[in-house]
Amino acid sequence: MHEIAAYNEVIQKEEAPQAAAEPGRKGQNDHFKGGARINPLVPTIFHEDWWLEAATGGQFEAAEVAAGGRIVGRLPFHKTKWLGLTLIRMPELTYFLGPAIDEGEGSPNTRFLKRLHITRELLERLPRVSWQYVKCHGGVTEVIAFQGLGFRTYVQFTHELAPHPVRVLWRQMRNKTRNVIRRAEERFSVTELGDPVEFLDFFEGNLKLEGQINGLDWTLCRKILSASLDRRRGRILAARDKKNQIVAANFCVWDEISSFYLMSTRSHDSGNGAIALLIWEAIKHSARRGLIFDFAGLGNKGSVLLYSGFGARPCSRFAALRARPMVRMIYELKCLAAPENCFY
Repeated sequence: MHEIAAYNEVIQKEEAPQAAAEPGRKGQNDHFKGGARINPLVPTIFHEDWWLEAATGGQFEAAEVAAGGRIVGRLPFHKTKWLGLTLIRMPELTYFLGPAIDEGEGSPNTRFLKRLHITRELLERLPRVSWQYVKCHGGVTEVIAFQGLGFRTYVQFTHELAPHPVRVLWRQMRNKTRNVIRRAEERFSVTELGDPVEFLDFFEGNLKLEGQINGLDWTLCRKILSASLDRRRGRILAARDKKNQIVAANFCVWDEISSFYLMSTRSHDSGNGAIALLIWEAIKHSARRGLIFDFAGLGNKGSVLLYSGFGARPCSRFAALRARPMVRMIYELKCLAAPENCFY
């Protein structure tokens, strides 16, 4: 109790109430980074209401913490049902969605204490359900609050590329990757797709040919792709062969800081070069916008070699899980019965 009181005292002393933002002016929570206006309460595209509306079919909520008359913490979440149990899981195609915190000014230690306190309060405001899983976005490094409230915490990884000039990005790639792209440029042309259904049909067709099960909600995926394209916050690229047939395609979205590589698919006879070519085109598009290119996770062991070939550096992301004993037991039994994917 003394520690919580101390956290509250720090926040009360260092966060004076601020006037509401006037229309057309920088919001009260907005910061600037690299010339871009960044709201710390909406740190990624995945935190934006329109994205969450599309990714959950409108079924999302948000825990919030206020101090000094303004919101200083926000954690969107999505409740689902499974075997009669209520779960909090990541929404469709939403790779990162951690606590969004505006800790304000102060010394590094003061800001750490604020983040710790706000994170704890956000987690305490989550509904008590059978399963809670949160995968944090970049910049969330303090998971002590999760551990203190009974969450198991894990480290996952993604790869990132800083927005260097295109010639620098090309030079820092492995020779093998450059050669693959050169050969692919001779075989394929790259175009944009404006129809999400065409992309998803191609994606699903490739899964069926490979004998894989589609674990995505196609209705929600279509909403996400449509909303992203309508807002010019996403792009679908396709590689076409000499017969103008699509052999590979990917889907990327972006916010003010990063471009995220969300979906990718190829036909069984396309060869590896088509995917590498499309990634390179997406990287160039991201760099010209001055954005970090985030591969949005790893997916599998092969992804590590593929992404590092572009000169990308691995970056850690924290994930947290809290489950009731019976649900955790069911999950552990499921892992024993089937190979576990450690690149979640």
